[in-house]
Amino acid sequence: MSHGTAFHEGIDRIYAAFVSELPEDLAAIAHDLPHRLGLTPNSGTPWSRIFNNPAVLGLPALLFVDTKRVPDELRRTATAAHLFAIIGAFGRDRIDDGQLVVGLRERAILERIHRARDAALAPLLAAAPSCNFDFAWGERLTAESVAEERATASGREPATMARYLAISWKKQGLAFPAALVAAAAAGYSAKEQQQVLAVVAGAALGLQYRDDVVDWLDDLAQGFAWAPAMFARPVRHASVDTLAARLHVEGGLVKLLSRSSTAFGWAADAARSLGAEALAVWAREQADITADLARREAARPGFAVAWERERKARREQRQVLTAAAAAA
Repeated sequence: MSHGTAFHEGIDRIYAAFVSELPEDLAAIAHDLPHRLGLTPNSGTPWSRIFNNPAVLGLPALLFVDTKRVPDELRRTATAAHLFAIIGAFGRDRIDDGQLVVGLRERAILERIHRARDAALAPLLAAAPSCNFDFAWGERLTAESVAEERATASGREPATMARYLAISWKKQGLAFPAALVAAAAAGYSAKEQQQVLAVVAGAALGLQYRDDVVDWLDDLAQGFAWAPAMFARPVRHASVDTLAARLHVEGGLVKLLSRSSTAFGWAADAARSLGAEALAVWAREQADITADLARREAARPGFAVAWERERKARREQRQVLTAAAAAA
């Protein structure tokens, strides 16, 4: 079985086990939670097929799959903790941002996901009592990022590159605990744990910087986008075409894509030093893809947004086929 197939099946088994323990009135809603949270237009799509990149939901699975130093049960537990952390974060973010309105049952499911997250991390923390990277720490970081981004969006704080980089790092707070605590519990040295931190930061920031480029038009429609705020001022009252032209002249999107490629490269190097070959290969591929995306955006303004929209359309078509196959 390939790592890719095993990854998808592993993610879906973890979530299916969670759903199976819910009361009947919540189970059907939980089964279709990605659709109900607006992450896919296709009902019945499993979590493993929601995102293009496996590191979003299954980073510990990729990080530890190639090493015998991490027992299978520990790896599965870390993967579950990370999966529930990221699902919960997506749900809360979309609700808090006003992107969707959900009912009491969806909120009850998200609360149970929150509890499942903490329950999965608890035995890892018990095995690594000196590790301080728990989900309470991650939540503090992400809460700070929300407040600081809103201050920038409202004009109370400047949209500088330094501020963007600091906020972007804090946004990844919930991506760190599962992998870092699992590494400590498995006996990784302090130096190796720093390499794990570098892997997680590089992968998460690589995705963040790239998303802030390919989704800048959608983000702007929601009220705020970092790229024009930093590179195409003044944003208020300017047309989208004007902002796009300014971004091209300033090279803003290309600069962010270059940062993304570099971050993926850091993740690849750190993963390889840990013997995490599957993750190293994925991160190096992402570095190359993003570097090529930067070159194409520089040559043809608007390419990055079009690339993402085409990729999203292909993903949604695959989701339709996956759902049809599951129903057959």
